[in-house]
Amino acid sequence: MEGINNLSEKEQLEFVTEEWDNIKYIINPSEALQITAVKNWGGAIEYIYNPSEAVQKAAVKNWGQSIHHIQNPSEAIQLVAVKKFWGSIQYIENPSEKVQLEALKWKE
Repeated sequence: MEGINNLSEKEQLEFVTEEWDNIKYIINPSEALQITAVKNWGGAIEYIYNPSEAVQKAAVKNWGQSIHHIQNPSEAIQLVAVKKFWGSIQYIENPSEKVQLEALKWKE
């Protein structure tokens, strides 16, 4: 798989679009490539080292539970996750009151 990193950005994009978990084979993928992967499946964030806030947001918008793979998510990312699926709160350490209240809205 080492030849993957010699592909052009466009070819890498096609590779990741074909199968979201192909992101794990690309060393230092661009942010655009990372976003493509997590938009296809939020869980792809597990294979991304130090994802930006934009990548984190795209991941939890796709699949709220992907917050489980994000270290120290911001309150904004936490809110997006619980808005997508209230049960995502189980993966958030010490959620703020605002995040807790947002998760409870699902129960109303």
